[in-house]
Amino acid sequence: MSDFTQVFRDDFDGSTLDRGIWKAAYSGQYGNGMFRWDPSQLEVADGRLTIATELEGGSWVSGGTSTIPDGQTYGSYEFRARFDPGQGTAGVVLLWPSSNEWTDEVDIIETNRPQRESFGFTNHGDPNVTQYIDVNVADWHTYRLDWTPGELKLFVDGQQKGYITTDVPSQPMSFSMQGQVMGAWEHWFGGGPDGSTPGRVEIEVDWVKVSAWTPGQGTESAPMLAAPADAAVAPTADGFDWLAAAQRYIENDGTWEGSWRNQVAAGQITLEDVAARIEAGLGEPSFWQ
Repeated sequence: MSDFTQVFRDDFDGSTLDRGIWKAAYSGQYGNGMFRWDPSQLEVADGRLTIATELEGGSWVSGGTSTIPDGQTYGSYEFRARFDPGQGTAGVVLLWPSSNEWTDEVDIIETNRPQRESFGFTNHGDPNVTQYIDVNVADWHTYRLDWTPGELKLFVDGQQKGYITTDVPSQPMSFSMQGQVMGAWEHWFGGGPDGSTPGRVEIEVDWVKVSAWTPGQGTESAPMLAAPADAAVAPTADGFDWLAAAQRYIENDGTWEGSWRNQVAAGQITLEDVAARIEAGLGEPSFWQ
């Protein structure tokens, strides 16, 4: 059994946004004064949701949507998406408090680079923790966040890329997606739009699946964590005992269905596979160091 049970999946097969799922469609001026949100920027066609950020009459307008007020405490959030490049624009996929009061926030993806060659994975806790993930989000990828008590695990195309345990939220959160336009002073994003910025920048979403955390009683399979091909190296090639490190890792790993510990126990991967993964920089270093 897995630890997650599907709540909904939206394949965006219609011609309009399913407001039975996406209860909130953003409108109004954003706090930095650089753009406004309008529901017209949410377009459903050809089996995709497009969130468009556009320059209209000298002003920027974008879109955003959320399951607010519907939410849950803990769960799994999986989606396939891509983000157009664009200086001074950003796309964010996040968990936001279902109360709509900013007391917690988990940014699953926040595009802080104009060319989208990487993104930020952030838990706005005490303190804030951001991990920079080297994945080009201008290409299509499948992303998954597993949120369980005290843990946030991020997967891209089935491989774990992020892991946060600091001040993880423990209140109902809602799944949200939005476009943004930044100001010249917002240096983390590389500043505001300039002459290179396209007049239309899109976030395309192929599908979204949200599952509840039902430990030991779920029906959803966890992502398989296949080691990259270039990680198939001898575990002791540099003199360090990577096999011993791998043993420490699985002893400290969790017991959710997709954990390396459980995959080794089920014969899906070997201890040598775990050694190759941690030598390649995958997983949580504190488990073996």
